[in-house]
Amino acid sequence: MAEENRSATDNVRELTEASKQLFAAGERLTSNLTELEDRVEHALDWRTKLGDHALLFTGLGIAGFALLWRAFKG
Repeated sequence: MAEENRSATDNVRELTEASKQLFAAGERLTSNLTELEDRVEHALDWRTKLGDHALLFTGLGIAGFALLWRAFKG
């Protein structure tokens, strides 16, 4: 009888530990997915890219305008 009680107690402890590990893994997964979502949103946001590289886009705009002007000038 003592052996059965010990076994049942051990099972409950193991299940409790497994439950804690699953909960912690779920929290890590949620955190990782939130971070991934933020990174993808940032990567696809053209306003952010324009703000991060304003001089580059300004230079490209001026160069593009100059090329079009030369092409249509004559």
